[in-house]
Amino acid sequence: MTAHVIVLSRPDPSKAEGAKKYADSVQPLLKAAGVAPKLRAPVAERLAGKNDPATVLILEFPDQAAAKGFFDQQAYQDLIPLRDDSFLQMEIHILGA
Repeated sequence: MTAHVIVLSRPDPSKAEGAKKYADSVQPLLKAAGVAPKLRAPVAERLAGKNDPATVLILEFPDQAAAKGFFDQQAYQDLIPLRDDSFLQMEIHILGA
């Protein structure tokens, strides 16, 4: 059953180069997994909640195991320090039924 991943992010303006490097490094991993973004859009307005993500990204994977496997792979794990250093906010959620 198809699984969707939602990513809420806000890059650190003082570390824009690192955020770009992270995004550029994730793209080939997504391509290799056969995953293309279903939606990528800036957040226009917050109606509820405390966080202010700048961007929402929705990815579609064949199933939850594929989604989890993508983020568990070593190539992605190696990007986590760069991700954590370059973003003020980064939330990644696998949506379920």
